[in-house]
Amino acid sequence: MSAATAEGPYAALVAQHGLSESHRLVLDEVPPGSRVLDVGCATGYLAAELTKRGCTVDGVEFDPVAAEQARKPGRCREVVVGDLEAPLTREAVEAMVGTRPDVVVCADVLEHLRDPWSTLAWLHTLLPAGGRAVISVPNIAHWTARRALLRGRFDYADFGLFDRTHLRFFTRASAAELARRAGFAVLRERPAGAPLPLESRVPALRAVRDRCVRRYPEAFALQFVLVLSPEQPVG
Repeated sequence: MSAATAEGPYAALVAQHGLSESHRLVLDEVPPGSRVLDVGCATGYLAAELTKRGCTVDGVEFDPVAAEQARKPGRCREVVVGDLEAPLTREAVEAMVGTRPDVVVCADVLEHLRDPWSTLAWLHTLLPAGGRAVISVPNIAHWTARRALLRGRFDYADFGLFDRTHLRFFTRASAAELARRAGFAVLRERPAGAPLPLESRVPALRAVRDRCVRRYPEAFALQFVLVLSPEQPVG
């Protein structure tokens, strides 16, 4: 099972609705002109935005059809196709990146893996001391998931918090612990919200939502974007 088995429906969502708030936060954390490894690059929708910012992007993707899309001009320079948790895929990625990337991006990937801890630890080895990783994971403690559980429901879906391809579930605390166990220091945490009911009809609710995400991220962040340094934190 690989992260990218879920990329079909997510790529379709991006094509229909555009990049999500968490996508934009991830992009904001990649300096222009960086050498980037886009892990689970799907059809290259993030790579396209990064390329516009002067970045050189290589990708790794499970789905060969999506990978072919990601290889189009203006997206990824190269794409390795394979299971991210397989040794042969990792060897191919290491050969592809050659000189170490400045940034490793894992957007909507780690929750789909059998062992995201060891995978993130392996990605740690690809980064130089001054590099960074930018990861995003969904927050299973979001208020909509809590509401569903209070109703006795855990209905799997094609995407979202109850995506049927999610193998791991994270909260704010466990996302940070994932990073630390992989040998990273958390430089920044950026919670990403989701529209409240009726927000499209009552624009003022956006300000309410933003305040809730800032004050109560454990319940109102749909995803957490973490900016990581490969250097161990002191103490």
